[in-house]
Amino acid sequence: MTARPESRRFPDRQPSILAVCDSDSYLKWGCATLDALPADWRRDVLLLRTPILPTGAQIAAATTGTFQQDKPTAVIERARLGAELARRGPDLVLAAATGPVAEQILVSAARIEHRPALVTGLPGVALPATFKALRYRSLSDAFITHSYAEQRQFRERAASLQLPVDILLSRLPFLTADVDHANFPQGDAPAPDRVVFAAQAKVPVAVADREKILLSLAACKRRSPSTDVDIKLRARPGEAQTHLEHHPYDELWTHLARRGEVRGDELRFVDGPMSAHLGEGTVLATVSSTAALEAIDAQLPVQIVDDFGVNDEMLNTPFIGSGCVGSLADLAAGRFRYAAREWLGENYFHPADSKLQDAFERLAASSRTGALPETASRVRKLRIRRVRAEIRTALPAPAVRLVRRLQSGYRAATTP
Repeated sequence: MTARPESRRFPDRQPSILAVCDSDSYLKWGCATLDALPADWRRDVLLLRTPILPTGAQIAAATTGTFQQDKPTAVIERARLGAELARRGPDLVLAAATGPVAEQILVSAARIEHRPALVTGLPGVALPATFKALRYRSLSDAFITHSYAEQRQFRERAASLQLPVDILLSRLPFLTADVDHANFPQGDAPAPDRVVFAAQAKVPVAVADREKILLSLAACKRRSPSTDVDIKLRARPGEAQTHLEHHPYDELWTHLARRGEVRGDELRFVDGPMSAHLGEGTVLATVSSTAALEAIDAQLPVQIVDDFGVNDEMLNTPFIGSGCVGSLADLAAGRFRYAAREWLGENYFHPADSKLQDAFERLAASSRTGALPETASRVRKLRIRRVRAEIRTALPAPAVRLVRRLQSGYRAATTP
């Protein structure tokens, strides 16, 4: 493991950061982000009790290889968050959570008398950059991106929304810190010992498309019986995950076996840390999972399935030009490739540097000296927006129209 640099701006007292998380993927990202900071930082992690609270097994998988491994991860009720933040008094709060929960974390932290610096981001491939993602995180002082393309798009979105947020660039924290692209293998990959398909909750949506993936994986196994073919699940039955999965692969596989379309023993379903499934001789296949980047980082062949499109809807546009986009027919036939070297630097494999640590230290120093921008006016605007949203969902349409007419009349009567 790479030695941690020492913090430079805090000779008297170690800087402190608290990551507040809500799901397994955000917990993994939050812990890995804090793990990349100097060892003399005070680093803590909280989980909020929400419907997507990870199980003990998911927590263990998410914290593997970080400073939080084998440590208890505190879980608190959302109603206690403000008091807990005030009690701990961190210099920085990392809101590592889904949009609505991230907004609640940021509001709670912004209300503290001597507020901490507020940092947030997304836990993997974050393209396309959406206005929605930034609106939920509009109170943040800094937003972390993980590629040059992400940084450019989120800067454009933030400027359009007139948000005073610093768009930072960092390496995805679970990728290797120092990597020489010149040594990455290129071209066609040899026959693998193992094929791992990284499942996702959001894409593809249609049952028929998911069944096509399963049938292609089964065909891959039948073509090469000595090759292990695994589906890496994000959650087992009864476990929550960041995004709701309406048609889990293990359930669809059972249906295919019952219909006689597969034998039923071609595939294995596995879970746990992704890193445990990326050994030598493995190929990683997926529609768009961030696991593809972990596999590329391990210098393994990767296949991004393009049968359902390579576009924003499939969340896989960052892989255009990667050289590892292929079809289900390629998957069934065992044709795989390594990522193109010229694609790496622009897309998540840029050189590691200390800029994120420098930004965190500046923010922590501003927090301690009370030099952070005021957030009270933005908190009030958020509160008004949330009330309006609740009114729109709670009232019938005619009542909403009446409220709007009354608001317009009031503004007209009070405008000089």
